[in-house]
Amino acid sequence: MIKAYILIRARVGKLENILKEARKLKNVESLAVVAGDYDIIIKAKVKELEDLMSLTDEIQMIDGIKQTTTQVVEKEITV
Repeated sequence: MIKAYILIRARVGKLENILKEARKLKNVESLAVVAGDYDIIIKAKVKELEDLMSLTDEIQMIDGIKQTTTQVVEKEITV
């Protein structure tokens, strides 16, 4: 399994629409609304990198998305 964080910059006034549409997507584990350089972080879990590419394509098609940055998890440490 491949895990990734997809960082999203949203257009003003589009946050709720993005959250609504992102909830519908396969392979999305969680959504977090955050403060700072990004507005939303999606935690994703896919079988292959091609699935991650497909998911990011779907996310980028959501109305109100300004920009995405994908960070693939190399190692996860539980504390």
